[in-house]
Amino acid sequence: MSGLINKKLSRRRFLGTSTCALATATVGSQARVLKALAVSGEVAAPKLNGGKDVFTACGMCVNKCGVIARVRDGRIHKLDPNPEYIKSRGMLCARGNAGIKVIYDPDRLKYPLIRAGKRGEGKWRRASWDEALDLVGKKMNEIAEKYTRAGMMFASTEGTFQEHFFLQLAECFGSPNTVRHPTLCLSSNIQGFSATFGTNPTPDVLNADYIIMSGANRSEALITPDSIDQLKGDGGRRKLVYLDPRFTKTASKADEWFPIKPGSDMAFILALTNVIVSEGLYAKEFIEEMTVGFDQLVPHIKPYTPEWAATETEIPAEDIRRIAREFANAAPRAVYYQGRRSSFFDNDTQMRRAMAILNAVIGNWDTAGGLVPNTKIKLQKHDYLAPWYDDVPERLDSGSVTFLSEKDGSWTAFRDRVLAGKPYPVKGMMIYKQNVVMSVPNRAKTLKMMEQMDFICTIDIAMSDTAWYSDVVLPEATYLERQDPLESLAGILPVVAFRQPCVEPLFESKPNLWIMQNLARRLGDEVAATFDFTIDEHIHHQVSKNPKILKDLKNKGVHYMKVLPTYGLTRGKRLRTKTGKIELYSANYARKGLDPLPVYTRHEDVPAGKFRLIVGRSAIFTHGTTANNAYLHDIMPENTLWLNTLSAQKAGLSDGQLVKVKSRVGEGTLKLEVTDKIRPDCVYMVHGFGVLSKGQSLIHGRGACDAALIEDKIEPISGNVAMHQTFVEVSPA
Repeated sequence: MSGLINKKLSRRRFLGTSTCALATATVGSQARVLKALAVSGEVAAPKLNGGKDVFTACGMCVNKCGVIARVRDGRIHKLDPNPEYIKSRGMLCARGNAGIKVIYDPDRLKYPLIRAGKRGEGKWRRASWDEALDLVGKKMNEIAEKYTRAGMMFASTEGTFQEHFFLQLAECFGSPNTVRHPTLCLSSNIQGFSATFGTNPTPDVLNADYIIMSGANRSEALITPDSIDQLKGDGGRRKLVYLDPRFTKTASKADEWFPIKPGSDMAFILALTNVIVSEGLYAKEFIEEMTVGFDQLVPHIKPYTPEWAATETEIPAEDIRRIAREFANAAPRAVYYQGRRSSFFDNDTQMRRAMAILNAVIGNWDTAGGLVPNTKIKLQKHDYLAPWYDDVPERLDSGSVTFLSEKDGSWTAFRDRVLAGKPYPVKGMMIYKQNVVMSVPNRAKTLKMMEQMDFICTIDIAMSDTAWYSDVVLPEATYLERQDPLESLAGILPVVAFRQPCVEPLFESKPNLWIMQNLARRLGDEVAATFDFTIDEHIHHQVSKNPKILKDLKNKGVHYMKVLPTYGLTRGKRLRTKTGKIELYSANYARKGLDPLPVYTRHEDVPAGKFRLIVGRSAIFTHGTTANNAYLHDIMPENTLWLNTLSAQKAGLSDGQLVKVKSRVGEGTLKLEVTDKIRPDCVYMVHGFGVLSKGQSLIHGRGACDAALIEDKIEPISGNVAMHQTFVEVSPA
């Protein structure tokens, strides 16, 4: 594939390539196995009486798939998928199977630790829970007294059932400064689609006849049920067109793969819209009934022709025109899949807006095989009266981006203001299971921010890089050892997920609620009063209006209302936009001084002698949390740097050679993987390696950390980071 950037790869050509044919045969056999597991019911029925088997929900990623823990003699013997769990289609991935190693990991945090040397030096002393919590409470109160309660920041990550207890502590302590994961993930996605539809809908992958994906590598960046449904579409009617600078596992399953030039996805989307609009292929009645702004869209889209887009994307104009026609002809069972991933560039929100508009013009809203608004099973909320503090200022990062989430913030903007000490100082960090050192781009800046802190406490199950640089580390019980609140997971087929302890917590680990309650007592009576409940009381309150939920959870490990989706409930009704309709033209954006329709701007080309660093996921790893898992580590003990064969030859580099990768903000050393599966102007490495913490014995010093290399460019509408705007040099180590 020497002319990679000038070619697409069709399934026919792919099957005709000997090495790739072998890969496809392997993938195909796996697909058949997965399908067999999903429908055959071969998972043994749980033995609930006597406590030998326990229903719970996986905690290895955000999907929360249904699990049956097989418990023998007080120890988890095996984890099986729950056949009743429709969201995960009765399956469990490699990470889910490896979850058993989380609880029996010799590297797990076992008891509270207090730093005994310099930060990052790795010197700790064991402490009792009382001593550790006394110190945390004392430091938090001191910071509140000296800097106001906004002087403490609270960082957490989604995917944990107990995160809202942590956020409750932040609110009741009085700090507005909660910083969560979305601006490292999908905030621009949510903003772009919500600005158009009033919500971020779910693509009905299972029933779509035509799917286009831009970088949403669903075969490796697993999201249930989409990753499974991608393989189980309706036979020969299904077509998948995939755009990605890398030949990923999803590319291997696609009918057509285009190694698109990074940063040009919007050009491709606008050109598809141009063809559909100019040739009258759009859904005319739907546009008239359900949308506003089509009259403005028509002249706006006119310059964005396939011929123009071909020069931007390096995808032939005839293919763009053909795909547009095929996409429109398949409507409404056609979807441009928005994915769930970090932003690519600093125009990502507008690129997602372009995706949403393209979906809208073919009329695929709230219909089988299109974009479906999520539904959710209602649980009763836990109400509490947070104390009021008069002297607390607004969020530190207020006004930093156009649409700032008050709960999530914008990580890079927030960090910059902490470093500047403006508009006020933030001197304390409380961190719940977010490895900010590993996840926030420009690691050097994160470490510098932490150096400025008077106090840092991390709650986690492992000695992450962030915990390694903390003052106090508190061990949380793993997801297999604790009772969590019920969680209602929205989707086309919503479910209520159930997590209960499978075995007693090992060592001195405690569930988050216990930690929050005991810490709250040290922060004052008003804070403590908001935590005056047990986890059982909380759960029974959640289901107080529908006791059947808890009955189903105990009997089959999941509760759901239906097994088939319902479509069209929002057709003809007011949507959650200002106009009540799908907003192709956004008057709200215009009022904010933003482009009301997406405008394409070419990004900087790769400088001579450098490469664009691109990010992506592996199916066996969840960000930086699972690389130290012994079972998964055996599959991939370190990451490598993907470099195109021609680029390697030009630079005189060879496969397996140790290379140094350097950007403007950092550098790393790792082995080179020479491959045809990436564009010649790009390089790629798996996230989660190059750790600083010696508390992760399997991966410390192995591979390189992408967070150390990626520059902290920001998407100014949502506050998302721009992951693909970093150029690196590659040289022999």
